[in-house]
Amino acid sequence: MSNVSHSTERARSPRPRYVAAAAGAMALWSGLVAWSPPDFFLLAAVFSAAWIALSATAAPPGLLARLRPTVADVALGLGTGGALYGLTRAFLWATCGGLSEALCRPLVEMYVRFETRALFPALALALLIAPAEELFWRGVVQPRLEGRLGAPGAVALATVLAAVVALASGEPFLALATLPTYAVWGALTAWRGSLVPALVSHAAWSVLVASLAPPV
Repeated sequence: MSNVSHSTERARSPRPRYVAAAAGAMALWSGLVAWSPPDFFLLAAVFSAAWIALSATAAPPGLLARLRPTVADVALGLGTGGALYGLTRAFLWATCGGLSEALCRPLVEMYVRFETRALFPALALALLIAPAEELFWRGVVQPRLEGRLGAPGAVALATVLAAVVALASGEPFLALATLPTYAVWGALTAWRGSLVPALVSHAAWSVLVASLAPPV
């Protein structure tokens, strides 16, 4: 009976090559961000759509259930996204003009580099880029870590790994922003058992900080 249950579990688990493909896409995503060509958001939108498909095949069983929205989860996502945006603005005020000028240069350089203040970048961030990142980090990586480390350890390690990847892309501001935001989104996912709050929060925060109300 035990052998049967283990065989069933293996059959239902995502195959290693799908997980490897999704992880490879993450590495390519880091390279695309580092490259940041003039048509970045067009390429990013197409790439993110493919990454979503790869992560969906690599995610544990029950993905559709974890993506089923409820009013409470959407409201929680919007609320935390707005709160994270407020905290981001407060931090950037303190480190770029308020108490220090330390982050002014990398912050301005990032906005010039990516040209986020337009409709298409906002749509790409909300509908494709944020969902692609969430589906990989919270839909694939965090569940795999949780089986070995428990929820708190999985959230912590996934957050650190994502920050390292962001740093490798050549954007220290993104790496710095990843630590608190990914910790919150990971905790939301572990708490609610759903990807919806983190996905909505990530999309809302990204659009606010990059396109609708950027700090510079």
